[in-house]
Amino acid sequence: MMTPRLQVIADNVLKNESMADIGTDHGYLPVYLMEQGFIPRAVAADINEKPLKKAEQLVARSGYEKQIETRLGSGLSVLIPGEAGTIVMAGMGGYLIRDLLTESLEVAVSAKRLVLQPMNNAFIVRHFLEDNGFVIVNEDLAKEERRVYEIIVAEKGEMSIENDLDYLIGYEAKRRKHPLLPELIDRKLELENKIIQNTENKHTKMAREQYKKSTAIAAALMEVKNGCKMQ
Repeated sequence: MMTPRLQVIADNVLKNESMADIGTDHGYLPVYLMEQGFIPRAVAADINEKPLKKAEQLVARSGYEKQIETRLGSGLSVLIPGEAGTIVMAGMGGYLIRDLLTESLEVAVSAKRLVLQPMNNAFIVRHFLEDNGFVIVNEDLAKEERRVYEIIVAEKGEMSIENDLDYLIGYEAKRRKHPLLPELIDRKLELENKIIQNTENKHTKMAREQYKKSTAIAAALMEVKNGCKMQ
């Protein structure tokens, strides 16, 4: 079943290139891409046997056993360099995505495109991309139920992210004034306001610095949100 989140991810996969879905869960994404004729082959990988078994069953029912190979393993260790034109890593925390990319950096840089959907700490993913020879070519948002998800699309290249706000919410989503951006900002504001509340009456140097930083970020987030309302 293709959810709004998976659909946005699918829309950013390179056409006519092999792809790898790392953390494939039920295998919906590679099967959908094959059904649409968008890709010639895929690797569907997961670290857990149960979801991978479900992916294998879906692949078999769909008749794509020759085109979609399922693999059990951690992160990009299941791939060899150059095997996948697009590598998708979705539904993981930002720190885990960073760590898995770092562990298999040779594989990561061999791909033409990375499509990353961190469940949290997206700023960590943006820092990693900036520091390791990638440029963000697109950023998108998707909403399922009450949650807004960030999708980050990167290719090899150089970039320089100019401020904390662009690490936090993404330059492209901000530039385009994405219709879901105000909801994403509300979630980020909630987190920053919690930090402000926890540090405003503390007097250690670290607490004062964090209070000052979060206050500035919250003000910048409100400015962007108000700008979205004016469009």
